[in-house]
Amino acid sequence: MSETQSLFQPEGELFVPNEAAGNPWGELTGGGPVAGLLARAAEQEIDGPDLLVARMTVDLMRPVPRQAVTVNSRTLRAGKRLQVIEATLSLDGTELARAVAQAVRRSSPSEPVDEPGLPFAGPDDVRTGSLLPPGLGLRWGVHDVVEVRWLADQTSEGPSKAWMRMPAPLLPGDAMSPLVHTATLVDCISAASPLGKIFGPWINTDITLYLHRELEGEWLGMEIERDSEPTGVGVARAKLFDRYGPIGVANEAVIINQLG
Repeated sequence: MSETQSLFQPEGELFVPNEAAGNPWGELTGGGPVAGLLARAAEQEIDGPDLLVARMTVDLMRPVPRQAVTVNSRTLRAGKRLQVIEATLSLDGTELARAVAQAVRRSSPSEPVDEPGLPFAGPDDVRTGSLLPPGLGLRWGVHDVVEVRWLADQTSEGPSKAWMRMPAPLLPGDAMSPLVHTATLVDCISAASPLGKIFGPWINTDITLYLHRELEGEWLGMEIERDSEPTGVGVARAKLFDRYGPIGVANEAVIINQLG
């Protein structure tokens, strides 16, 4: 695949997932590309440039096949300081995923903002690796396309830490906005979270972003933890950064299928 191949190919009002959007488990579309497509639809509903998507929750309700899908969006509430937007992704009339975004109105700070900086090295000081360990026999897909620079991988004693960027556009010739780029990458926190004591194949059923500012630049930094219980239910959470400091946090509900 060329690095510039898009994740989706538009066909009229439909979106067809390319190979680059695939997940490792079969002929399905990865959660990151799905979240990115829904974020793009939600952004197109925003009423003005002074609104920031401060929260977006994506419910991954059903597997998304690599088939042409429909994306629709609508405003649920429009006010002076808050706009609530819903975006849905459907196949043949069946809803597969849904996002609800809250866009809030920004104000100019009375004093200059002093960013706290980074708690770890920037992306230029780290070598590029892969999101998932080699040799697992997984299908090629979006997890192979995303660029990852590890500071501490999944085997670390504490939180895993990484910088990530998506080199492929969502659509041909359509540069990703900061929100779309962030939403596409944040699905990776489940796969990039520390292995911990309870191990087995796991998937996330949602993605929830809280942002206090937009991502600047092409690299998203993540400091990731995962709590998991013998019940097979867990939570993955990440602090999010760009080169200048924190931009927000993300959480995911995780289902862990234990081996054996």
